[in-house]
Amino acid sequence: MRRGAALLIAATFLGAGAGSAQQPQDSGQASPRLTIELQRDSTGALAPPRVTARDLMRDGAFEGALRNGFPVRFSFRLGLWRNAALFDRLVREVQWDAVVVLDPVDNTYQLIRSSGSLDVLPDLGTVDRALATAFTVGLLPTRPDNNRYYYIGTLTVESISVSELEEVERWLTGDLGRAITQRGDVGNAFSRGARLALIRLSGLPRRVLNARTPQFTP
Repeated sequence: MRRGAALLIAATFLGAGAGSAQQPQDSGQASPRLTIELQRDSTGALAPPRVTARDLMRDGAFEGALRNGFPVRFSFRLGLWRNAALFDRLVREVQWDAVVVLDPVDNTYQLIRSSGSLDVLPDLGTVDRALATAFTVGLLPTRPDNNRYYYIGTLTVESISVSELEEVERWLTGDLGRAITQRGDVGNAFSRGARLALIRLSGLPRRVLNARTPQFTP
């Protein structure tokens, strides 16, 4: 791999999503996408990857659900995998979430992040730009070696019920603490385990985005 300044080597795929997520009406419209950017510092040392999700709200698939009182949850997952002769091995995994809620009183959108931060935004375009904030994820091989690694990222976007939102809010504001900073930096890996068992509601929009990087050595 070429050393030097940060190098973008991201693979982006729009996965098949369950549910009724709408397709963009305008074929020229940007599609939702997830990217993983591998980085190296000026000395060539591997730096933490950056995860970016773009155009998540642009096609309007979730606007109707928001206006009907269903919050939208964005569940990110990034895994570090090690290449092996027979079966590749998941080394470590990081997860983080965000939730968007429409306030029907003043017609503004609330964006709640895993950091515990709350942003009040005027429209879906602003929400889309806020969700496009890149996350620098502290997920690296523990030490340099000759093994080959790669990252797999998954973003699940789905509408949830109000009761599920309350469960998500308790997890975001209580259990996580400051695992993710307001700058979007993700700290050490954490796992929510079975703390959230959210029910996917039939008939509501749902979308899954996937991305995978090429293999690299530390």
